[in-house]
Order: sequence, then structure tokens, then C-alpha cells
Amino acid sequence: MSKSFGITINRYSYTPEAYAYKEYLARRGVDVQLDEASMLDPAHDVHIYFMGVLPIWRKRGAWKEIHEYQSLSTPRLSRLKDFVKKNISREPDSRIFLNESVKDKLRFKDAKPYIFRDMGVDDALFQKPNLNPSFDIVYCGSISGRVGLVEEIKRLADLGFSILVVGAVSIEIRNFLVRKGRKVAFTGRVERKDIPELYRECRAGLNYTPDLFPYNMQTSTKSLEYLASGLQVLSNRYQWSSWLSNEFPGCVIWLDSISEYRYLEIMPSKSEKIENYRWGNILDKSGFYDFVLQGV
Repeated sequence: MSKSFGITINRYSYTPEAYAYKEYLARRGVDVQLDEASMLDPAHDVHIYFMGVLPIWRKRGAWKEIHEYQSLSTPRLSRLKDFVKKNISREPDSRIFLNESVKDKLRFKDAKPYIFRDMGVDDALFQKPNLNPSFDIVYCGSISGRVGLVEEIKRLADLGFSILVVGAVSIEIRNFLVRKGRKVAFTGRVERKDIPELYRECRAGLNYTPDLFPYNMQTSTKSLEYLASGLQVLSNRYQWSSWLSNEFPGCVIWLDSISEYRYLEIMPSKSEKIENYRWGNILDKSGFYDFVLQGV
């Protein structure tokens, strides 16, 4: 008899892990429901919750419950947020953490089983790049909360780079970036399935992450996606991007080294290491399947 899972998603944020889990489990004959927490079927064998707060007083059923922590809380009052997240939420049966840093900072005192599971890349993004793309640079993702990002996009545009911004952007930011002589285009919010083709229209991908805790120790999924698509990565310097530069020599260009327009080379012979970051390989390495079904 096949097992069934309920995995939380919400309308406010895209959670690629949830979709990767569904595809990975479905290939193994597991039925998966992706939905808001309140809409998950209580008859499922397993529920995975991306935390958040799941209050102690909210009744749980007989399912195996797994809490996932992809990140630490963001400023301001990040330590207080993590304290509340940890102490008001009900106890799970097991946990999944992005990495050791997230686990160590949350400081759970119990002995619940856990695994580490890094971010991965969708299969569709492993593609042959277009050798004649329309844009020099793509930025994909959230702009709000990334102090300095808009100014960096403006600086690169003023140097002469053509830039494609993928994702929701406010009217105020659009008006700030769109000026005579600048080549900046906006897609607005797009479906995940459309992203590979948008990446193929660019030579390099921009990663700009404030060098602040906890942002600076968390995986930049879009940087891995850029590499999978054969793009260079343009990045500011911080803890995780330094790791990326060492892991993929020659694939990262530091933003502070760019003071004038330069031709950006596409990387059709991208490092084979990026194959390790396909979602299937990430989940295999973490032992995800045996872990989530243990005791079910």
C-alpha cells in the first residue's frame, strides 16, 4: 500500500524544496499533496511543515510530523523570532535543517532525529546556453530586503550592461532604474517553468546578498541555477559566495572588480560539479527518502 504525504506551501513565497520533494517522492510511488497547512489531509502518513510557527495549542493528528528549517529568521529582532519559532511550536517527530549553522543557531535541546539537506536545482535548468543571448545579466528573485541591490543594478546599467530583472518589482524601483540610456527590462512575476528560457537569454546571473547574518551563510539557490544554465555568476563578496568561488573556480566574477563594461563569456563547458546539485542528487545524498519514511 502506497504512503501519502502532505507538504506545506503558501501563496506568499515560492518553496522549490516542496516541489522537488513531490517529484522525488512521486517517482517512488508516494502520493503527495502540496497545500496550505490548514488544508492538508489529516489522513496522510506524513506531514512536512516549512517553519514558521506551528503553535503548541494547534491539534495534530496521527501523522508523522517533520519540521523543516531552511533558514534563520531575518533582521530585525532575528534572535527573538528564532526563540519564538523554536519555543512556541509543537514538537515534531523529526527535523530537516539546511545546514549545521541553522541547526546550531536554533539550539534545540531534545534528541529528535534530523538530517541536513542543502538547496538543489531543478532538472529543467540544466541546459545548453544560448550563444547569442539578448541580455548581459539576469537578476532573478526578491528585491525587497536586499540592501544595496537596487543601487548595484543601477551601477551595472550605467556601465552599459543590459539587464533582465525577473520577479515582482515595485513601481518606485522601476521608476528609479528606468532612465534614458539604461537597458533594463522587467518580466514581472513569472511561473517557475518559464525561468529556464529567461536564463537562456542572458550571459551572466547576478547574486547580490547583504553581508549580514543570516543571509551571508545561506545557500544562494539562484547562483546554483545560473551555473547549471551555463551562466557566469556576478556576486558581491561574503561567506557563502567565497565558498562558491572556491568550489567552482573561474565561474564567479566579483562585482567590485567590475568598473567598466566588459564582454561576459558564456560557459557552455560548465563545471561537472554542478551536477551534484540536481535535486535528485541532493536528496539522495541527504538520505531524505529513508529518513522521512522511517517508522511509517
